[in-house]
Order: sequence, then structure tokens, then C-alpha cells
Amino acid sequence: MKRKIMCMIGAILLLSLVACTPTSEKRKTGQVLESDSGIDNNKNPDPNAPVLDVVSIYSVSEDGSMLEGTMDAVEELTPQALANLLIQYGVLEEGTEVVSYEAKGTSTSQEVGPGVANGADMEMSENGILNLSKFPDTANTLLLQAVANTYLENMKVSYLTIQVNGETVAENMSMVDAGK
Repeated sequence: MKRKIMCMIGAILLLSLVACTPTSEKRKTGQVLESDSGIDNNKNPDPNAPVLDVVSIYSVSEDGSMLEGTMDAVEELTPQALANLLIQYGVLEEGTEVVSYEAKGTSTSQEVGPGVANGADMEMSENGILNLSKFPDTANTLLLQAVANTYLENMKVSYLTIQVNGETVAENMSMVDAGK
């Protein structure tokens, strides 16, 4: 009986030693070998590539029941660049122009979060006024909120008033979470 147990322990010990021995260079699996594919393996960034600003764009879901948020990028963060993305995502009509955009006042309460170094205050304005050349449906509160969320988050304002050709259609809108 003792002999059988000793033989089994010896076999297990032998198998564990075989499993733990290093493999030769020829037998390694998962190793990627360099090939003559012509691809430059030096992953250096393109120095001529434009620097892009990442922006949040809000739109209305296909069924029209809620807001959806997505990330995109623009070469230069301007009110018209955001309007162009909102056109691309189907929130604004083709040909919508930003007549004017103004942000004024200093926000009294500024949140601190990721991306804010050492709890430093963010530059944020209290009120923004966005004047557009046209709007698809001023009675559609989700469309208005999609535009408001996009400008509030990217242009760093606390409240936004939306105008169409100088006429106010939504006043002092604040951020509403997408998906609610």
C-alpha cells in the first residue's frame, strides 16, 4: 500500500516538473514573429495629424423616448462645429447656422471631478445664449434638451437659453442625464 502511494506521489512530482520546465525558443506559442510585411512596427504618432477636441453630442433615440449621448471629435471647438455635428446626428436640420453664441457670468458652484487637477476650479460661465437660424420643432422638448446638453457640456455653461432668429424658444435649460 505504501509502495503504491509513493509511486503515485513520484509520478505527480515528475509530471509537475515536466510541466514547469521552460520551453525552447522554437516551441513558444503566442509569440509574434517579425515578418517582412512592409509594415513599420515603430508606432510613432503622425506629427502632421490634427489635434482634435473630444466632444459629447446628444441626440434623441430612434423611438423618440429618451436622450442618447455619444462622443465625437472636432478640429476646433466652436458653436458652429457643434451645430454641424448636431446636424450630422439628425438633431438639427441641414443648413442650420449659429447666428450667435454668448456666454456670460461666472458660475457660483463649480463641480470638481475627473480631469480637474488638484480640485482646481473649472472655467465655467453661468449663462449661455445660443441663437440658431432655424430649429426643426420648438415644441419637442427632447430636441431642445439634446441641443442644450451638447452646448452645456462642451461650452462649459451652467444654463442655456436657445433662440431661433432672436426669439427665445427655451430659457435657462440645465443639464439632463441621457437615458432618462
